[in-house]
Amino acid sequence: MQIIQPVVSYIEKTCSKKKMLINLYTSFYKDVVTREITLANISCQDTVLNIGCGAIPFTAIHLARLTGAKVWAVDRDINAVEGARYSLKLLGLTKKVLVIEGDGSEKIPSGFTAAVVALQAEPKETIFKNLFSLGSPGARLIFRHPSPSYKSFYDQLPEKYCPAAHQKQNMKTFDKSLLFIKNK
Repeated sequence: MQIIQPVVSYIEKTCSKKKMLINLYTSFYKDVVTREITLANISCQDTVLNIGCGAIPFTAIHLARLTGAKVWAVDRDINAVEGARYSLKLLGLTKKVLVIEGDGSEKIPSGFTAAVVALQAEPKETIFKNLFSLGSPGARLIFRHPSPSYKSFYDQLPEKYCPAAHQKQNMKTFDKSLLFIKNK
């Protein structure tokens, strides 16, 4: 039974109502996102798509704060979308991050130059193909890869997809971020 994802979703939706809890929750991921920014060379010139943002869109928050990039945060759960919008309002980031209800494996905005796909987003292969078809030439795509102990809990890209680079992460549920680059 998949218990991790619903529990995390519940915690995020509950915590997304208080600024102090949002800041506490996001603090655990700052180093992760910082390493991903370096891995994909994300800057203020980028438009970054965050697939599976959740009710506390910590990846989108750190991307906007650390790079100044335009960020589109996407989630298919309307309650998570509403929570994310409220979280961003509390943090004063509504002009930097646009939250969109959608499914990364289906309809997403095109023209992004980078994307970060959450560990819980699925199906990964369909999302991968969708991002490659809609991303700008040279788009950098980051997928979080589950650690060995958690591979049965999260979907992952098939091994036939070879990343251009990767970054080790110090998280219990995922041990690395994989970088793919769309050929021009």
